[in-house]
Amino acid sequence: MNAAYRQLTIFQLLLTGHTVAKAQLAEKFGVSSRMIQRDLGQIRQFIADQQLFYQLRYHRQSGGYQLEATQAPISKQAILLLIKIALASRSLTKAEMSRTIDGLLQLISPADQAEIRPIIKNERFYYQPVHHGQPLLKTVWELSRFINQQQTIVITYQRQHREIVTRTILPEAIIFSEYYFYVVAYNAKYHSNLFYRVDRIRQLHTTNQTPITRTRAERFEDGEMRRLVHYMQPGKKITLRFKFWGIVEAALDRFPTATVIDRYPDEGAVLIEATAFDRGAQMWLLSQGAQVQVLAPAEFVTHLRTELQRMLARY
Repeated sequence: MNAAYRQLTIFQLLLTGHTVAKAQLAEKFGVSSRMIQRDLGQIRQFIADQQLFYQLRYHRQSGGYQLEATQAPISKQAILLLIKIALASRSLTKAEMSRTIDGLLQLISPADQAEIRPIIKNERFYYQPVHHGQPLLKTVWELSRFINQQQTIVITYQRQHREIVTRTILPEAIIFSEYYFYVVAYNAKYHSNLFYRVDRIRQLHTTNQTPITRTRAERFEDGEMRRLVHYMQPGKKITLRFKFWGIVEAALDRFPTATVIDRYPDEGAVLIEATAFDRGAQMWLLSQGAQVQVLAPAEFVTHLRTELQRMLARY
């Protein structure tokens, strides 16, 4: 066994919370205690050179060396929240979710891991992903690389009614919304940005065709879209006004551009103005039932009234 392999083995023991003693290591590897001391010195130097958040310390009480965190790169509280958010998303297969959770846990100490595991045990056991069953980690990563490289690609895509189509696109952003990952991509054929659900992409590859190019001014701004789009339904941008009798904070959170422009204390309502894309806004507004009354714009009000009449006709 060479020195490098021996040092890696010792470092792995330390990383997993073990206390290592020179005499025991010397016997295990069949080398002198002085050689183990040199190995520990190499590990200490590696930690310093790589600016890792650890220090190697000797504990007289236990009679060995332990690796201690000097500054956690991420707190156990943050890891717990990230795991909770991941589980609530239901976006990954069980296998991918399990690997993701285990990877997040490896970022914190074994003691912190032991504290978190019972907290998430029940939710992890009963985790139920959405029904598409498609692994996503590799595809999302590949798409992200193509976005960074501004690379035109060809995708084989399964549409809503299982029709298979081929599209040449310039991917511009990855968005997560309501259980699904979407790639927002410019389609030159339709001269617009379209949304493609990542789990419906069956194949993707680069192309030798003339690349799709976009000027800086034309490029998609995913941060701006987040303020305007809901349920990944783009539609037409409108400025709407509606009276709202529900929890005001819920409406303001749903529409990041929203402001309260008037209050009606006698009615227990407020008047909210917001800019959004109409199709996604409609879905949320209709979900609020009698808690909401849309007042403007007039064309949108007429459309909602027609939709409500169609809904009522089904009953």
